[in-house]
Amino acid sequence: MPSTSDNILSFPIRFVHETLGLMPNTISTIGFIVGMMAATVVATGSLVHGLVLLAIAQVIDGLDGGVARRYNLQSEKGQMLEVIYDRLSELAIFLALAYIGQVTYFMAVLAFVAILLVTIIEPLSKFDPGFKRFMIYFGYLATVLFGVRGFHIALHVVFFANLIGFVVGTILVDYRLQREIDTQAIIRRDREIALGMPQPPDDPPSFLSKLFS
Repeated sequence: MPSTSDNILSFPIRFVHETLGLMPNTISTIGFIVGMMAATVVATGSLVHGLVLLAIAQVIDGLDGGVARRYNLQSEKGQMLEVIYDRLSELAIFLALAYIGQVTYFMAVLAFVAILLVTIIEPLSKFDPGFKRFMIYFGYLATVLFGVRGFHIALHVVFFANLIGFVVGTILVDYRLQREIDTQAIIRRDREIALGMPQPPDDPPSFLSKLFS
């Protein structure tokens, strides 16, 4: 949750804004640059160094939103910029792993497409399962500890988690839309009843209405 991460990063949030004078969009750009550096280093085969840079990029990524919320600097442009930077960073790290043979290009693209689907619908569904760059670390641990294709497994998890997230998000959007339609229909019917207009029989409730009632 943003409030939890903001509390954890309280000191660096104050430091980057009050001491260094950095604005949220500037912080986002720095995080993006570090993330791209991480992908470049991974592509050279230096996994550990690349993952360290990726972790630093994620910490920086948590600062821009924290600064925006703490100092009331939120903007639609900033939110859009952060989303674009995040997706490009994820694509870069996935392709870097594919380049060094840790995952297939096909799996890298599938995982990224699933993330894009969730990103597209998230503004309406308000639902995002996560499971993006963070899973890369689990992939590395699985590779080192168990000698399996950990990154390949990690991207499978990313793919399926986000695909399920897209389905759940779509259902939530459909339910909210149907609820809004039902609410407007009830308001219109009440007005017509108040005016003495005859009413047709009620339609049966939709499946989603029954499911979430």
